[in-house]
Amino acid sequence: MDKTVKIRAYTDPASGQPASRQKEQDIELAAREAQLDDERKKSLEQLKTIVQLREALKLEQAKTAEVNKRVNELESGLQQISASSANELARKDAQLEAEMKKAVEAESKCKELQAQLKQEQAKLANMPDQSRMLEAKDKELADLKTRMQDLSGVLSKIISIAEAAKLVGKP
Repeated sequence: MDKTVKIRAYTDPASGQPASRQKEQDIELAAREAQLDDERKKSLEQLKTIVQLREALKLEQAKTAEVNKRVNELESGLQQISASSANELARKDAQLEAEMKKAVEAESKCKELQAQLKQEQAKLANMPDQSRMLEAKDKELADLKTRMQDLSGVLSKIISIAEAAKLVGKP
C-alpha cells in the first residue's frame, strides 16, 4: 500500500517558522500518521482475531459442556453397570455356595449309600452259606415230616390195637 505524505509547498507567514523546519515537522507528522495507520490496522486485525478467538472459545466451551455431559452420562452408566455387576456377582456367589452345600450333602449321602452297599454286599456274600444252611434245614424238615408221617402211621396202629385190646378186654 502506498503512503502519501502531505507536504506544504509554502511556509505559512503566520507561523513564522522557516520552510525547512516546517518540512521536517510535516515529514515527521506524516510518518507518525503512517505509523498510527499501521497501529490502527494492527489493532483492527487483533480485534478481529479476538472476536474470532471468543467465538472459538464459545464453541470450545459448548463442546466441552457437551463432552462433560456425555462423560457424566457414561460415568452414570458405568456406575449402574458396576452396581448391577456387583449384584450379579453376589447372586452368583450365593448360588455357588448353595451348590457347594448341595454337593457336600450329596457327597455325604453318597458315602452313606456306599457304606450301606458294602453292608448289603457283605450280607449277599454270606447268603450262599445261609442258603446252604436253609437247604440243609429244609432237608432235615422233610426228613422230620417223613418220620412224623411214619410215627403217625405207627401211632394210628397203636391206637387201633389199643382200642381193639379195650374191646377184647371188656367182658
